[in-house]
Amino acid sequence: MNFLNMPTPKQTTPRKMTRTGDAKRAPGRAGAPHFNARIEGINYDILENLVGYAVRRAQLSIYEDFAATLGEEGVTPQRFSSLVIIGSNPGISQTRLAEVMGIARSGVVSIIDSFEAAGMLERKDSGDRRSYNLQLTKEGQRQLKRYKNTVKEHDDHVSQQLSDLEKRQLLVLLGKLCGGPAR
Repeated sequence: MNFLNMPTPKQTTPRKMTRTGDAKRAPGRAGAPHFNARIEGINYDILENLVGYAVRRAQLSIYEDFAATLGEEGVTPQRFSSLVIIGSNPGISQTRLAEVMGIARSGVVSIIDSFEAAGMLERKDSGDRRSYNLQLTKEGQRQLKRYKNTVKEHDDHVSQQLSDLEKRQLLVLLGKLCGGPAR
C-alpha cells in the first residue's frame, strides 16, 4: 500500500508487542531475506573494526524493522522524516526540505506529490512561482501523530538492548559522526 491509497487508522494494524517487549516480526518486503548482521563462520577481517561498516549494519537492521512496522502503509524512514520536518516547520519550502533531508529537489517533489494525493499535505503559494510552502492538512497531522507513536514503539524495540544512558550516549556519539572528524 502506498500514500496514494492510505488506510484509515481502523484499517491499520501496527505490529503487536508481546509481554516480553519483543515485536512479532514480519519481513520488510515480501520474499526479502531477513538481514543477519553477523553470520557465524564468516571472517569479516578489517570490517569488524570500521565504524562506518558497523553503523551501516545497524542501519540495515533498523530499516528492516521499520519496514516490518510501517512498510505496508508505504511509510519509509525518508517519508516519515519528511512528514516530521514539514509538521514541525509549517510553511517550509520544498527547496529547504530537500536541503534538510539531504536529497535532490526532484526526490522531494515525488514525496510531496504522494502526500498531497493522499490529502496529507497542501502546497501554498509563496509568492515565488518557483517555490511552494508546505503545510500538513488536518488529515496529515492526524496521520503523523499516529506514525510518531508507531515509530516510537519501533525505536524502543530496536534499542531494547540499550539502557537509557546507553541510548543517550549513542545519540551523542552518532551526532559527533555527523559533524565529521577533523582531518
